[in-house]
Amino acid sequence: MRRWSRYPLCFAGLCFAGLLFACLLFSGVAHAHTPSESFSRWHYAGHTLSMQFTVNAREVSRIPTASYEDTPQQRLANYLVQHIAVGDGESACTASAGPKALATRPGYVRVEMVWRCASPPKSLSIHAFFDLAAEHVHFASMDSLQAMAGGVEQKLLTSESPDWTPAALSAGQSAATGAPSGFLDYVKLGFRHIGGGLDHVMFLAGLLLLCRRLRDVIWAVTGFTLGHSITLSLAALGLVQANVAGVEATIGLTIALVAVERTANAQRSALPLALASSGLILLLVPMGIFFHLSIGTTGLAGLALFSFCYLMGSKELADRGNYRMVITALFGLIHGFGFAGAFQAASMGQNSLLLPLAGFNIGVELGQLALVTAMVISGIIMRSQNPLATEEVAKWVAAIVCGFGVFWFVQRSFLLP
Repeated sequence: MRRWSRYPLCFAGLCFAGLLFACLLFSGVAHAHTPSESFSRWHYAGHTLSMQFTVNAREVSRIPTASYEDTPQQRLANYLVQHIAVGDGESACTASAGPKALATRPGYVRVEMVWRCASPPKSLSIHAFFDLAAEHVHFASMDSLQAMAGGVEQKLLTSESPDWTPAALSAGQSAATGAPSGFLDYVKLGFRHIGGGLDHVMFLAGLLLLCRRLRDVIWAVTGFTLGHSITLSLAALGLVQANVAGVEATIGLTIALVAVERTANAQRSALPLALASSGLILLLVPMGIFFHLSIGTTGLAGLALFSFCYLMGSKELADRGNYRMVITALFGLIHGFGFAGAFQAASMGQNSLLLPLAGFNIGVELGQLALVTAMVISGIIMRSQNPLATEEVAKWVAAIVCGFGVFWFVQRSFLLP
């Protein structure tokens, strides 16, 4: 026990991760970092209204089901029939075909529904997932030659406002309900995204624990911003594609690494922690024989090698702030894929993505800046009051961040149903 006392972060982190891993084994699926979001693409022509609904596969696991043998597509289809209404009593539409599963990007589920309408429906009511997650946000788009932004009218729906009448359906009616979403709506969505993603908050907290000077904070945050802005834009525009589940697992690893790095610097124990970290990652390789992992053998070996080299170079990173910028930019590239997964699944044209992408990206940056500012100010106040207590608090924060990072990495590495 005396030997473990030399590595408080390692001991506390492993205990915490073990507790969370035990909870995983007995409690089923833990939801991913991505805030609760879904997407629908609508088209109306010749009295036929069609809709393609897309959502993260892990969100589908929230849906109660009488039969656990149902596929995610079947579970989503049955749920949408009860939670999407088209028209009202005077202009109701009838389903012309049952929900049909469609192919989409890995990590997402897509279902198509079709209605026949004698006249344009007066409203679209999309209540899906609002009963399962109060913070859920739905991104709806309607193909329309009258709409701006490349012929697509867009609207963000929430639990407070789940109804919408697009301009494409409001011809001959007094007015369309629910104005199309503008730039500020997407800024707000990006701001909420960074605040609602616990793992991104944890990563920023771990990153700030490594910064000894204000300029180190600037270098680190700048690198992270550049990195995730690049991959968010490239992935959302369809120029690159990522394994969503693998990205989520790797994000968990980056969180654990920044926490372990702090102990490597404080305890001057880079080698044992580097060996332990890379060894734990390699332990997942034989598990691939019995389980379907989100990261392949080659990927795990690469992550193990990177973790070893990263922790061995932690001393150099602590002394050179500009080196920190390069590493955080690399981590930002990974996190950017996590941000972009939802936009990839929406399958909209590049022209219609420019407005939401720009607004969303700015909102993410504003949310990140607000979090960093709050954390830095809190740290300055605590240090001015009691420097010794501040260091003790920092150790516990690092241990908690490490525990969550290890848990997310392990949990997301297994493709649970």
